[in-house]
Amino acid sequence: MKFYFSMFTLTLMLAISFPLYSQQFLRTSYYSQNVAPQLFFDEQGRPISGILFDITHTIANQLDMQLEMLPIPRKRVEQSLETNVIDMHCVANPMWYKSIYLQWSDVIYNNPDILINRRGITALTKLSEYKKLKIGTTLGYIYPELSSYIDNENILPIPSLTPAASYKKYRQNKISGFVSASIEASYFYKNIEDSVIAMNDNEIHCALSPSLDKVTVNNINAVISTLKVTGEIDNILEKYRRIPESKLDRIQTLSD
Repeated sequence: MKFYFSMFTLTLMLAISFPLYSQQFLRTSYYSQNVAPQLFFDEQGRPISGILFDITHTIANQLDMQLEMLPIPRKRVEQSLETNVIDMHCVANPMWYKSIYLQWSDVIYNNPDILINRRGITALTKLSEYKKLKIGTTLGYIYPELSSYIDNENILPIPSLTPAASYKKYRQNKISGFVSASIEASYFYKNIEDSVIAMNDNEIHCALSPSLDKVTVNNINAVISTLKVTGEIDNILEKYRRIPESKLDRIQTLSD
């Protein structure tokens, strides 16, 4: 009953606050580095399911708008938001962007970054004991928690396009560890010798275009709040939590 009441209240509120002249399309973005379970693609490279897919479609549906998913390279997302090419990008954190003009939704969920390694390292401070330890990172990503260890050459970043590519290098013994968001890491196989370090809380938001009016921003936040209260966000995350053969139980608990 609580769920239906909340959804009815949200629908009534949006009907009152959402003006007839507002846009009917909600444009969002995706890129090839959105690996499973954020996105799954068809043979033509079009997104067909995943956490990002479900959350953005649910937001658009609750706003009675049609979602348009545009392929935007990750390094162009910030510019595309500023220039009104897209309205929102919903796997984002304010720490990842420099623009002071972007608007932000409330927190949708947490997806901590973790460092997986085979050296038995269970705390970031232990990295200071190493010299040029090869750690896989994702190209273009910044990891503030590792910056001092990189500057002091305790670790040597080995960039790859995706965490999955870093995982492959890790299993080939080309690197001693790699960084991945915990939800994405739940799709990798865990060996008994793998140690895991939680690096941060990594709060995930929608980055919103400066061109979005206050009413639309408030409506997006109202939808997100209701989806969290009713458990719909948790249901989406659980739906894609991990593939059956995954053994990353320790990693998974870090993203709960």
